Amino acid sequence: MKSKLVVTMAFSMLFTYITSSSGAALISKAADPASDPSAPQITAEAAIVADADTGYIYYNKNMHQKMYPASITKILTGLVAVENGHDSDIITINGNIGEGMPSDAARIYLEDGEVITQEEALYTMFLASANDSANALALHIGGTIEKFVNMMNERAKELGAVDSHFSNPSGLPDKNNVTSAYDMAIITKKALQEPALMKYFGAKSYTMPATNKREPIAFSTLHKMMKNTIYKYEGTIAGKTGWETMSGHTLVTAAKRNGRTLICVVLKSSNGNTVYKDTRALLDYAFAKEIDTSSAQYLASPLKKVQAETTSNPIKNVPPPSSVKLNAGQKDKDMAGPAIVLICSVCLFILLISFGRKTIAIRKR
Repeated sequence: MKSKLVVTMAFSMLFTYITSSSGAALISKAADPASDPSAPQITAEAAIVADADTGYIYYNKNMHQKMYPASITKILTGLVAVENGHDSDIITINGNIGEGMPSDAARIYLEDGEVITQEEALYTMFLASANDSANALALHIGGTIEKFVNMMNERAKELGAVDSHFSNPSGLPDKNNVTSAYDMAIITKKALQEPALMKYFGAKSYTMPATNKREPIAFSTLHKMMKNTIYKYEGTIAGKTGWETMSGHTLVTAAKRNGRTLICVVLKSSNGNTVYKDTRALLDYAFAKEIDTSSAQYLASPLKKVQAETTSNPIKNVPPPSSVKLNAGQKDKDMAGPAIVLICSVCLFILLISFGRKTIAIRKR
C-alpha cells in the first residue's frame, strides 16, 4: 500500500510540474508574430520586419510565400558585384544591352561602345533602378547573364535563403524569378553589413559624370521614405523600390532608431501609396515592441555551401543573443529545463527505491 502511494505521489509531482505555466512554456510552439492582436493590418500579401543585427523577427505575414520581387532583386545583384569587382573597374557596353526589355522598363539608355565604371553602374542601378546598368554589371562580373545569375543563386543559398530562385539580375518579369519576404530580409541583412554596398544602397542622390557618349546627368533615389516627401521616415538608412506587372509594388527599407536597425520587406502591395503606408505601420510597430525572447524566431545565420544545398529548416528557435538583458520571468523560464531534469531524476529514484523494496519483500516470502 505504501509503495503504491509513493508511486502515485511521484507521478503526480511530475505531471503537475509539466502542466504548470513554466513547464508548458518549454513545449509551446513559438508564437507567430502576425497573430499579435496589436500588429498592424496591412494590405500587402507578404511582409517581414527583422532586426538587422540579431535577426530577431518582430513580424511576419506569409514570409515564406514565393513571390515576384521586381527590382528589389537588384540588392542581391549589387552584393554579388561589390564582392567580385571594384568601383574603378571599366565596363565597356557591347551591343544593345537593353534589347528585349519591356518598353516601360527603367533604364538610362546605355549605348554600344559607351565606357562607364562599376561605380557608375551601381549608382544608377540603385538610384534610377536602371535595368541596363544591372545587365552591364552582370556581364562584367559573370561574363554572361546566365553565369552571373548562377552566382546570385549560389550567394543567396550561402546566406540562408531557402525560397528564392533568381533568373535575371534586374527583376524584370519572369515566372522563374521568385523570392520571399524572409529571403529578402536575409539578403538585406548582409547588404547592410557591407560598407562597399551601402555606398549605393543608402545613397540619396548622385551625379553621373560625362562619358564618351553622354553629358553629366543627376539622379535621386526613388525610395520616398529616404527623401523629403509625405512618406519620409526618420532614420531610414537604405532602401530599394520595385514594381512590375506580375509583382505589384515591392519595397525593402532599412531604418535605424535608438541603436536598433530594422529591416522591413513588403511584397505585392496593390499601389504605390499602400506600400509606404504598410512599411511605416510595420516599422512603427516593431520599434515600439519589446523583444520576447521566450518564444522568438530569428533569421537563419549564413550557411556553408554544403549546408546551403541541403537545408530545409530556415527558422531557428535559438537562445536570445547575449546582449539582450533578460527580465526575471525570462530567467525563470531559462531555469525550467534543469529543474525538470532534477525532478525527473528524483521521481525515478523514488520509483527505483519503491520497486526495490517490493522485490526484497517478495524474496523474503
